[in-house]
Amino acid sequence: MVEPEGPEESEVPARDPGSWIRDPWLRFALTFGALAVLTEIVYYGLALESNLFHAYLAFLARTSGWILSFATEGVTVSDAVISGDLFSVEIAQGCDAYRISALLCSAIIAFPARWSTKAWGIALGLVWLNALNYVRIVGLFFIGGYYREQFQRSHEVYFPVFLVCMTVLAWILWVRRATRDFDGELESA
Repeated sequence: MVEPEGPEESEVPARDPGSWIRDPWLRFALTFGALAVLTEIVYYGLALESNLFHAYLAFLARTSGWILSFATEGVTVSDAVISGDLFSVEIAQGCDAYRISALLCSAIIAFPARWSTKAWGIALGLVWLNALNYVRIVGLFFIGGYYREQFQRSHEVYFPVFLVCMTVLAWILWVRRATRDFDGELESA
């Protein structure tokens, strides 16, 4: 019987059991996944029932009502309900930008970059996503007032997809800027 040719066992390099942890993309994916799950636990387990969260929703309603007052008359706000001659809408769970903001922050924190780069990415990303959330609230108010039959679909499909796409776009733009100085090499966090 002829033995197959190939490296002998002593010639095969030993695989470092901890080498997978040094893979920056795997480390990113695991860190991002853990942070994303943690933010969901905080959102559903703590935030939704807190007085602070309800105050935040009322703040969103007041600010959205103020924005709407420039475009239409008769807008009033009571707690988290915006009412007007056109339509009434309640700012409730899911109308906030928390979850998309948490996903963007999780992705930025998990990505191997300098903390100063992460900080400006998070700050700009939060401003961007919250501004888009106001666009969503104001848009839904007008859609409900003028195209009531499109309100539900816009509320449950179009705007959520839009916001997720804008979150991904924000992260991609941040990654491009954060990695521009590295000539294709990622810095360890």
